[in-house]
Amino acid sequence: LTFLQWHEASTIIVTLLAALGFLCTLAILIIFWKHFQTPVVRSAGGPMCFLMLIPLLVTYMFVPVYIGPPTVLTCLCRQVLFTLCFTICISCITVRSFQIVCIFKMASRLPRAYGYWVRYHGPYLFVASIMMLKVVIVAGSLLITNISPTARADPDDPKIMFVSCNPNYPKGLLVNTSLDLVLSVVSFGFAYMGKELPTNYNEAKFITFCMIFYFTSYLSLCTFMSVYEGVLVTILD
Repeated sequence: LTFLQWHEASTIIVTLLAALGFLCTLAILIIFWKHFQTPVVRSAGGPMCFLMLIPLLVTYMFVPVYIGPPTVLTCLCRQVLFTLCFTICISCITVRSFQIVCIFKMASRLPRAYGYWVRYHGPYLFVASIMMLKVVIVAGSLLITNISPTARADPDDPKIMFVSCNPNYPKGLLVNTSLDLVLSVVSFGFAYMGKELPTNYNEAKFITFCMIFYFTSYLSLCTFMSVYEGVLVTILD
C-alpha cells in the first residue's frame, strides 16, 4: 500500500512550507492585534483582517491530515474543514477587493447603496452568505460521494496499491472548490478594476497577483488529477 509518508522528501518540503506560512501568518496576526487601533490596520479592513487570517492559520494546521494512511476522519477534514476555512479566507479577499473599488467609485456614484452596505454590515453578511452556500455544497458532495478510504491498483503496476479517500475524491474536490474559483474570479475582476487607483493604494495589485497564482494552482491541480493518480495528487492537493 502506498500513501504519503512523513519521511519522504516531498512531505518534508510541503510541511516546511506550511510551517513557514503558519509562522508568517501568525506574526502578521499578532502585529495586527497589537496595532488594532491604528489607522493602518483600520484601513486594511479592521476586524475583517482577523476573519481572514485566523481561517488561513487553521488551514496550515490541516497539512498533517494529508500525510499517512487516510482514515474517515482525515478524509472528512480534507473535504469539509479545510475547504470551509479556505472559503472564509477567499471570501474576505473578495469583499476587500470590492471595497477598494467601492470606496472610490460606488461611494460617489451610488451613495445610498454604499450607505446601506456600511450600515447593515455588508461585508460580514456577504461572508456569512457565502459560508451558508459552501456548507450546502459540501453537504451535497458528502451525500453523493463516499468518504471511506479505498485502495486501488496502480494502472502502471498492478502490484502497487495506493490508498485514497474514495474513488470520486477528485470530482468531490473540484465540486467543493468550484465556489472558491468563482470568488477568485470576482475578486480578480474587482482588483483589476482598481488598477487605476492612486499609487499608494497598491493592495489591488497584490490581490491581482494572488488570484493569478491561485488560478495557476487550480489549473495545475485539475491537470494532474486528469493525468495522474495516487500520492502525486495528494502532494499537490
